[in-house]
Amino acid sequence: MRILLVNPPRVDGYLVVREERFEHKDIGSVYPPLSLLHTAALLEKEGFMVELIDANGFDLKLADISKEVEKYQPEVVIIRAGFDTQRQDLEVLRIAKETSNSTTILRNHIISRTPYLRKKILLENDFVDIFLNQEPESVVTPLMKALERRRDLRHVSGISFRRGREIMDNKDGELITDLDNLPYPAYHLLPTLDVYYSGSFGPPFVTVLGSRGCPFDCAFCAYGKALYRTRSAESIADEIEWLALEYKIQDFCFLDDVVTLDPERMIAISKAIIRKKLKLRWSVGIRATSVTFKMMKYMKQAGCDEIAVGVESGSEKILRRIDKRISLKDIRRAAKICHQLKIKFYAMFIIGLPGETEETAKETIELARELKPFYTQFCFATPFPNTRIHKYYEKNGLLLTEDWSKYFPLSNEPVVRTKALSKRDLIDLRNKAYRETLFSLKYLLGQVRLTDWRWNWRGLQELGKRMIATLRSKPVR
Repeated sequence: MRILLVNPPRVDGYLVVREERFEHKDIGSVYPPLSLLHTAALLEKEGFMVELIDANGFDLKLADISKEVEKYQPEVVIIRAGFDTQRQDLEVLRIAKETSNSTTILRNHIISRTPYLRKKILLENDFVDIFLNQEPESVVTPLMKALERRRDLRHVSGISFRRGREIMDNKDGELITDLDNLPYPAYHLLPTLDVYYSGSFGPPFVTVLGSRGCPFDCAFCAYGKALYRTRSAESIADEIEWLALEYKIQDFCFLDDVVTLDPERMIAISKAIIRKKLKLRWSVGIRATSVTFKMMKYMKQAGCDEIAVGVESGSEKILRRIDKRISLKDIRRAAKICHQLKIKFYAMFIIGLPGETEETAKETIELARELKPFYTQFCFATPFPNTRIHKYYEKNGLLLTEDWSKYFPLSNEPVVRTKALSKRDLIDLRNKAYRETLFSLKYLLGQVRLTDWRWNWRGLQELGKRMIATLRSKPVR
């Protein structure tokens, strides 16, 4: 059975990330479609014929996809959709149905946790046959075997599908827990890895998963409270070595929610990487509560160049309201350790969370200035429909729209207001936040490296883009 996996095209000029923990438009980063690559590898291992098109990475259009579908004539087409790009992404399945009458399959994590949206998509789009309600690797093998043998889909766990005008929601199955036994991503299905990069790394550049799921339940997060499973340190280091030797990769990031949840485990991962004696640079998202000097020292030795920390707010009151379970003391300690070890500290903040006032927003700006991060990001609160904050904004009449295409965290316009602040107030406060960090002479001088002109030139270019976007009130990364 011929199977085609497609990462849909860019949308309105924006790059799009479509992963299990990141499903929206992006700026300045092209990630390989890791979830599809894992799925493809698993299907190949089971003996299926698999092709993969990364239209986002290679900047292909719908017409290019149509030609490939017509040429390959797949029996099954699988895509992942961004939440804010779902309308455009579904066009790939329309093309697949019209061109090859394929069985069409869709995956989006947020929609899978929002049953009324999943049902709406299946009812309103007769070219969408099946929705995956769980991680693809836990579902696709039994699903493909059922399709190949023309068996009743009611016995396949973890999917929804349309039967006439009725939507069948099958019960969930067990998630894969033995992550060490999964095959490496099927990078051989891509023409090159030279199109992938992030703001600080590559090309070429890849992403690595050392764990899956997250045990925390932050009120604003669309991806939390999921079964947490880990890979062994040796398995992770072996994959990184394979990437370095097979694909000449030096730059990567861990795409996990909480790969550093257990500092001792992260130390073991770092030691396993160090033993490989590879020349690497990598980044990782991290919870401030897990930062220790010992862990960060080993991470630095293993090539860690940058950590991204979800600070969210400079107000202890706001942090408690969103169940973040970190304190300003944790955040300050994490920043201090990074500065001591010369690891770049990337601080991510959210403007407009429940209870936000002008005073709490100013506390956030002051904290951003105090921490002296290498990189600072200010997003508007984006209450995806599977989050607790969505219920809060909806109940209190604070949602400004449910046009999902506008649920883009990097947007220059909020989709909510707060009880104390209007939409205009939130925009002004975010602009103020960027002006007081990006345009600070102290901040600018702190980024200069006297002996590295390439660093300074590239940094000047990136900073210039952010400054121009801020001045023009455009989306900023």
